[in-house]
Amino acid sequence: MTIITWFRQFICAVPLVIPIVLNGSISDASPPSVTVKEILQRTFKRVPGAKSGGAAIYPDQRYLWCIHSVGTPTLDFDGRTWRMWFVGMSMTDNPDIPYGFAARLGLATSEDGVHWDIANDGKPILDFGSSGKFDDAGLSHPFVLRVEDRYMMWYGGIDGRTGKDVGVGPAHVRVEQIGLAISRDGVTWHRENNGSPVLSIGTPDSIDAVQVTGCHVIRKDNRFVMWYGAYNGTHTIGLATSSDGVHWHKENDGRSVVGFMGGKQLGPSVYFDGNQYLMFYNTTRPTPNGGSQWTLYSATSSDGIEWQPANHNKPLLDEAPEGNFGSADGRAGNNHAVHPVSYTHLKQPTSDLE
Repeated sequence: MTIITWFRQFICAVPLVIPIVLNGSISDASPPSVTVKEILQRTFKRVPGAKSGGAAIYPDQRYLWCIHSVGTPTLDFDGRTWRMWFVGMSMTDNPDIPYGFAARLGLATSEDGVHWDIANDGKPILDFGSSGKFDDAGLSHPFVLRVEDRYMMWYGGIDGRTGKDVGVGPAHVRVEQIGLAISRDGVTWHRENNGSPVLSIGTPDSIDAVQVTGCHVIRKDNRFVMWYGAYNGTHTIGLATSSDGVHWHKENDGRSVVGFMGGKQLGPSVYFDGNQYLMFYNTTRPTPNGGSQWTLYSATSSDGIEWQPANHNKPLLDEAPEGNFGSADGRAGNNHAVHPVSYTHLKQPTSDLE
């Protein structure tokens, strides 16, 4: 039995790339086939991808829209083909686009999970929204869930505003809200809700006054349940539910879910085995040079709201080996984050992933 966790790596000021990790959790598209307890008994290790530094995908010089960086993937496996939707970025001088990076969504495919090709003739599968919409300055953090005969993708929309514009948090942090797009083939997408957000930022005193983004969605009891990255000057994790994936209600009285390591969290990815929830998430830890580093941890819960640290309060992965694209030392501009994004259980492991 092989279990794979995919994660995304963020390294400030240098290209983003995507690695593979062996031993993770389960695809949301399949019924639970392994328990949280069984997952936590297994050891996680990195599996080198085929690209530079052990990455699975690397910025492709042939395609200008993702020439600077690629990252924040979400995956689906239908038993034959792996599909990875990701963010591709290029640099821009447009003052209306925060951070100076134009971000669009693309698709890559693979037959073995190690060797990947950018699909759709190298073009984005979702570009900027029309002028005046919540995503007219970029897109981020896609999450795709296969529901019956269609794909549902929740993604972060960027409208050019920052914390300064909403009066909360650092002036440089961009506003992000969550939208929804639907596809039958994973390539051609249609924006739902008339191109408006399905989950919006909250009031200035809320946990998500600046950002609702970076979500993970599961289906439970005929409902959609979403854990999302909330930001109001501090990163925490919020919870929302929906009957249709379009109209959402923020749960827990709008408060953050609790019980994690560290003082701030982001990048939730959740699996439910029918009795217990497992979340992989990020928090910061100090580094010997006095800096800090975003690092991957795990937690469990019986209700999805109150969590307890797992894995003996230790990070899920060892330090990246020298020469790996994910290595970082915690100094300013070099404090990477590892975001788990998808769990897939393979009953018959492939030779490349053994």
